[in-house]
Amino acid sequence: MSLRLRLNLLVAGLNLGFLAALTWLMVDNHRSAIQEEIEAAHRVTIQMLGTAAQTSRVFGSAPAVMFDYLKSLGRVRANEIRLYSDDGVLRYESPPSTYKAGRRAPDGFEALMRPKLATTVIGLPGARIQIVPDASRAILDAWDSVTAIFLLGLGFVAVLHVALLLFLRHLLRPTEADALRLVATTRQLAENREVIRLIQTGVEEERKRLARELHDELGQSVTAIRLIAASIARGNGSGGAVPGSAKIDEIAASLYDSVHRIVRELRPAVLEQPDLAAALADLGREWRVRHPEIELDLKLEGDLGDLGEAMTLAVFRCVQEALTNALKHAQASRVELAVRRRDGRLEASIEDNGRGVAADGPPGSGHGLVGMRERVVALGGRLEAAAGAEGGFRVSMSLPLPGDSE
Repeated sequence: MSLRLRLNLLVAGLNLGFLAALTWLMVDNHRSAIQEEIEAAHRVTIQMLGTAAQTSRVFGSAPAVMFDYLKSLGRVRANEIRLYSDDGVLRYESPPSTYKAGRRAPDGFEALMRPKLATTVIGLPGARIQIVPDASRAILDAWDSVTAIFLLGLGFVAVLHVALLLFLRHLLRPTEADALRLVATTRQLAENREVIRLIQTGVEEERKRLARELHDELGQSVTAIRLIAASIARGNGSGGAVPGSAKIDEIAASLYDSVHRIVRELRPAVLEQPDLAAALADLGREWRVRHPEIELDLKLEGDLGDLGEAMTLAVFRCVQEALTNALKHAQASRVELAVRRRDGRLEASIEDNGRGVAADGPPGSGHGLVGMRERVVALGGRLEAAAGAEGGFRVSMSLPLPGDSE
């Protein structure tokens, strides 16, 4: 449902509610007026016919005199008058009203508006007069009045809303165009996010391949060099061969260590089983060995196992990048790394006590932070980078865990 239609329906509902309230007030006012009018007319009729009944016997037979009087009187407004003899025979009944003859208000409306007045009976020698309140004409007038005003109000509401619909169509046309552009942009962002995810997947696959090749090819070659050098050392006792072979062995050993370090950086062995806690613990141990001058405080909370390869890799690479930034740019002496799983999300923060934001420019600048943010956003999370609460620099990330029940 469009915004224009929702606004029009809201205004229509308000106007119809106001029209209904106004109609009810009119009905209530008419009901009070009818009650007062019929009650007054009935009271006057009772007084008039009561006086006539008391004086009728002076002029002869009371039933005959009242018959002639009522016949000459005709219809009294808002009352039905009937003359009965003592034996119950109807001798006279007032003629029907000619005002709006043949019409009546609907039964429901008439029942709602009918005044609560009882029939009055006046007795006289040999007969009785029955006076019945009749509000049908007044009720019909009220019905015609309420119906006319209601239809007029309904027509006004219809005209108002046609005009409002045309006005809103003109007013909201730019807004609807903006909404369509926003939908297109959102769709494009979703597609870009999928592209980023595919790129990251491709990067990880390439890292796996390079790690395997370095291990299988270069590692085997280095091992062969070491074996040849050892063979020379055992088979040649001359003074020149032994130092040369020892040097080859030393270089090969150093190269072997370098290869293993590169393999661990490209694809830590612990990530073959996606256990983030084990991967971060291994990273922490290697950090403390290689950088003993910087204190690393590692805090892990919650179950960080079985998060899936994508989530484990994203958090691990982001932590790696943040630690590298702290090492290269922050000149920090202490780094705090906290990773916790709670309330269906995985949260991680890396904070140092180094030079802070000024060291690297505004938060979020640099390719490192951009890459970290792309990794996190591709998994539906968010990443923030800013000055720490007590100086230094802080990177925090939060990622949703689909289907997590914690």
